[in-house]
Amino acid sequence: MINGLFQTLAGFLGTISFAILFEVPRRYYVHCGVIGACGWFIYLVIMHFWVAPVTATFIASLALIYLSREASFALKAPVTIFLICGIFCLVPGVGIYNFTYNFFIGDSIKAAQIGIQVLKIAIAIAVGITVGYELSPKFFYSYHKMKKNKNSLS
Repeated sequence: MINGLFQTLAGFLGTISFAILFEVPRRYYVHCGVIGACGWFIYLVIMHFWVAPVTATFIASLALIYLSREASFALKAPVTIFLICGIFCLVPGVGIYNFTYNFFIGDSIKAAQIGIQVLKIAIAIAVGITVGYELSPKFFYSYHKMKKNKNSLS
């Protein structure tokens, strides 16, 4: 339990750090951090109950794109600001490192096993983002709120 909270906090701080590196405007740091932490928390919960990294990554990326689009509508900012920073926690960096390491030391079988797993996770991220982008704006609360405010001003 405590480990999961520390990992979620690390996801929050890591996402903010990536937002700084990515030169996101300061006013969006906390939003990016919360979105990244939520994505990582969802991933951890799914992995705790059902050890399936590809499925957990897919569902977490769906949640990330939803939260990113929600923040985009609410804050009137591009989706990519929140999505690229938020997806940072889900990218299989250790897997890519292990694949490369095993490949160069000559352990082709282990490298292939890790490489296939990394590829599955990368595809899960891509499919999750694609599915999330295909959702109509009508699915988002902030879109309705923004539209309602625009109509009331007219």
